[in-house]
Amino acid sequence: MSPVSPILHARSPIPLALTVTSAPIGGPIPDTRVRNRRAAVPEPASAAPPWTLQPAPATSAEADHQLHTALSTSALRQLADSSVQIPHGATIRPGFEALRSAFNTAEMRAWVASKGMALDTVVVKPDSVSGWVVDSGVATQKTFTLNDTSGWWQVSTRLRAAAAALDVAGNGLAYVHPESEGLSRNAVLQGYGIPPPHTADELQTVRQALSTADWSALSPEVKGRLEQRNLRARKVIDVMDERVHLASTLSERVRHLSDEDEVLLADVQTPISRTSSLAIDGADQAAVSEVLASHGLSVPKTAREVRNILRWLDAALPPAPALGDYAQLIARQWAPGVLSDADKRFVAELSDDDTPGNKPAVNLLRVLDIRGVLALNSAGTLRAEADRFLEQVLNSPVALNWGRAVARNRQFQGASGSDQLSTLEAKQWVLAAIMLQIDPDAPGRPGTIAGYDIYQPANNGRTLASVRTDIETHLWKKTSLDPKVAPLLAHLFLAAAAPEFLIRDVPSTLRMGSAEWADLRLGVTFAERQGGAGSSRAMSYPEIMALARLDARTADEAAVLDNHGVDVLLDWGLMQGVYAKTADGRYTPQHYQQASEAFQAQREQLLQALMAFKTPLPTRRDQAVANLQKVFPELSGPQLQALQVYVADPDERRNMKVSEPKIRSLIETYMTGDLVRDRWMLLEADTPGATGAARTPFSNARPSRTEQAAIVKNVRALNARIKRLPSLPGQVVSEVDGYLASLKQGLGITTKRMIANLPLADRQALEYGAVELFTLREQIDGVPTLDQTSAQVEARRGRKGTLIRCDYNGEISYFEVFPAKMMIVKRTDLPEQLVLGGTLEETQRTYGRWAPSTVLLQNGAVEPFDFTAYTSDASPRSDVSSAGIIIDKLGDTLPAAPAAADGRVSAAVPNSFASPRSQAIVDRILQGNFIHHRDSVLKYAQGQLPLEQQREVSQRNDSILLSMIPFVGAIVDLAKGNIIEGTRGLLIDTAGAFLGGAGTAVRSLVKSTKVVAPFGAKAFRVLEKGVSVVSAFLNPVDGAADLLVNSAKGVLALPRALNSAPNVSAFANMLAAQEKLRTFFGVHAAIDRAVATHNGHHQGVPIRAVQMGAHWYAANPESGLPVGTPLEGYRPLSEA
Repeated sequence: MSPVSPILHARSPIPLALTVTSAPIGGPIPDTRVRNRRAAVPEPASAAPPWTLQPAPATSAEADHQLHTALSTSALRQLADSSVQIPHGATIRPGFEALRSAFNTAEMRAWVASKGMALDTVVVKPDSVSGWVVDSGVATQKTFTLNDTSGWWQVSTRLRAAAAALDVAGNGLAYVHPESEGLSRNAVLQGYGIPPPHTADELQTVRQALSTADWSALSPEVKGRLEQRNLRARKVIDVMDERVHLASTLSERVRHLSDEDEVLLADVQTPISRTSSLAIDGADQAAVSEVLASHGLSVPKTAREVRNILRWLDAALPPAPALGDYAQLIARQWAPGVLSDADKRFVAELSDDDTPGNKPAVNLLRVLDIRGVLALNSAGTLRAEADRFLEQVLNSPVALNWGRAVARNRQFQGASGSDQLSTLEAKQWVLAAIMLQIDPDAPGRPGTIAGYDIYQPANNGRTLASVRTDIETHLWKKTSLDPKVAPLLAHLFLAAAAPEFLIRDVPSTLRMGSAEWADLRLGVTFAERQGGAGSSRAMSYPEIMALARLDARTADEAAVLDNHGVDVLLDWGLMQGVYAKTADGRYTPQHYQQASEAFQAQREQLLQALMAFKTPLPTRRDQAVANLQKVFPELSGPQLQALQVYVADPDERRNMKVSEPKIRSLIETYMTGDLVRDRWMLLEADTPGATGAARTPFSNARPSRTEQAAIVKNVRALNARIKRLPSLPGQVVSEVDGYLASLKQGLGITTKRMIANLPLADRQALEYGAVELFTLREQIDGVPTLDQTSAQVEARRGRKGTLIRCDYNGEISYFEVFPAKMMIVKRTDLPEQLVLGGTLEETQRTYGRWAPSTVLLQNGAVEPFDFTAYTSDASPRSDVSSAGIIIDKLGDTLPAAPAAADGRVSAAVPNSFASPRSQAIVDRILQGNFIHHRDSVLKYAQGQLPLEQQREVSQRNDSILLSMIPFVGAIVDLAKGNIIEGTRGLLIDTAGAFLGGAGTAVRSLVKSTKVVAPFGAKAFRVLEKGVSVVSAFLNPVDGAADLLVNSAKGVLALPRALNSAPNVSAFANMLAAQEKLRTFFGVHAAIDRAVATHNGHHQGVPIRAVQMGAHWYAANPESGLPVGTPLEGYRPLSEA
């Protein structure tokens, strides 16, 4: 238990000299943190973000002596921790002030208040925060962790950095009031290198140690260690604040700019912190270019590049949880401390009793119901809060003792270099046992859980929730335990196999195989590899997507980020049916190339569709203006709009009807077909004959000879321009036909994409079954079939939707397809056979003077369709029927594929996007039931509809289409035509990235991230010379895919698959870029370079080993102590 009690410590008596008047919680606090002189130009000082820290105070030996005296007297009178006044000038003072300031930021106080905790009861620990809440007179303690949904990790970054410098043992630090001078006694003792007391004997030992010490002359070691901790904490906080100021400065520069606009930053200054390397001679500002460089950022040249930098400055990663992805002991690639294959086999066969026939997993998994975790909670609650419940189970003495016992049996050495395991290590053994007893091959290949293939083609188009249900069912069947165990087990396995399933706030509509799914996986991979295993679990969907939108800052960084997407691209190809799964489940370079080519084909077609959708319907006015602009190149648009023509012949003017205007707009005259030669002259201010209207109809004033000559010249000049103008009516028809053809093509592409995103069973039904298409229309009331015209029938047809019926292996399925709504709805409530053509009713009808005749009326019926969705932009509603509906068949039946000997049709995974069957379905829909009827579109294009109806016809929001472009989720501003926010797509060129410095491929890195205007998608291709080395990244169990993940563990050996790579040094560049990325996000996982020297090999990995008794152990890369289980088959170099 922590020696710091959140109630006792916060409310313990303090010396009178330290007593202060507390400010009310949530109320105003004297703000001593704002330094107005550091305001960023051009913003006023009052608008500048505040600095967290004040300048660090100078230290003195006398202040340390005063602190020593305080500790030696009153502070050690009792065993319990107490508050000690920190004198100004003490060596620990800068760290104390950093802690106090971080505790009292406006953001931190607001967060504590939002949780209902009393500020003066708050205690911060390395991975949690606790405080007391009083409700109706009852006080209860609340605890929030870095991995829950409270937002603690986001708000506490500065506070955790400050606390880490003072709370070395992780016991916790209580809240410090902004006017307080007191700090935990035990924290002070730790800081000065004295272990705090936990017993009466230890208390006496501390008293004796202090009585003989002289803090006025601290040893260089103690003083240097304390100063380094303080400086490190202050630098971390200052960097965060500095980035806020930098972001404020940059965002102001691009606030009103489009992405392609140039940005000049040469003379721009931004505030810097006092701990910055740029703060020379007390400078508090520096050039933006220098500040960017100090943060590892390049100087942007365009607004787009500035916005990418702003995304980097805003991005954040949570600390990796202590238990990581729950598979730390059984990682795919062996490393010091990881269990060997023999260890895994032993643990997989363990049982907590010796009863014959009992299933081992059943016995061990009984621990999951400790403390009523299963009995007291629903499956939904267990699923939503799995981390918390697993922590409860693992903290039980039963589980911890079991883990320690198994570890001792395997002669496991912990991080301490002995068999005395920490609580964390005992938990790791329990988790390893649970997972191995369910799946002896755990964690297995990414995307697989105990034999269940998560990224199988059958899951394409399904929601994450439905797939997780299948996983839970699969695990429950393997354990035969309480079904409530399944959510906890699925959580354990998904953390390593498919962590994207554990992200919070994922939209319920997100489908596997979709663009959003790919972006989600990319962001999760970023978090897991850069922040550490398990980091993504603390993040929300928006936070993960923000990582996916980051563009690489350097070529080497592009190689690292591109590597994140290899698995996603290959899984996408398999789910799309580009290739079949191999017997061993392994990918090849050919698979990579096939996936990339299919991906590129989809991307190019969908970009074409976007172009078609962005093109407005050509109107007669638009075409007239475009044509006139060609013959009046010297005029601007507004000048052309204002240009008028005037009837040149005075006799014609005199005889014209009053309703006919003599002065008309040039554009409108051309639109009406009246702009003919020898009739008009351009009207200008000094045009002869254009002024002075006739006073009476009999006036016969004639222009003078000079005026007549000027009129003739004007008319001839205009004639010359009219001669060059094409016939507008014919041109409009041609343009409309071209527009409709382009729109059909675009809708066809997106409809194929929707078909490709359907679940596998539906794709197979459409691909291999007998397919019929139908249209819906309203009946024509009171008009006999004999008198109905095609125009009447077409006017009542629902052209925005088409019904599809599939007969596949005896099963009937229906789909409503709405191309313009980007929607396909599967219907499971329709009968196997539809009534076509309505019903015929005989009636009497009299024509002229003839006797009544018997005629037929075609009547519709009440059908279970929302016909409004077929005729408007409204989405289809469920459980809605429409009256008077007639169903007509659209074309002939598309026959089923040939049946096999057993009478069943093929069940292969179809490549639906590229298949001829999908194209045939799309062609039938768009040729026979196109969204726009040509006549109505032509009528609109001619400008004959009312003004309020003259809008673009059925233009869909570009964000919907862009979300369909593989791995792109940009939002496009249609008005400006520029990208406001683009995602970093999975348009990867891993081969080129890996070969970044290899001969002729040196420029491929630049090309692999080249922007394809104007959509923000990156060029994507596989270099012919690079395919030979792509296999190094394809199969994670080979070791290459996890190379960058495991680099921090001190394993520098390249996997065997890369021994023949043409340029192995490229990995060094990627590792360096990886370390820079982690440093940018404050993740300290640097490689221990000492491990580069080794004294033997184990499982093909060069390691440094140490001998303990008769056994060899791998050396811990951080401490050099033995770690893990004994190395079987280890061979020292001297014996090799």
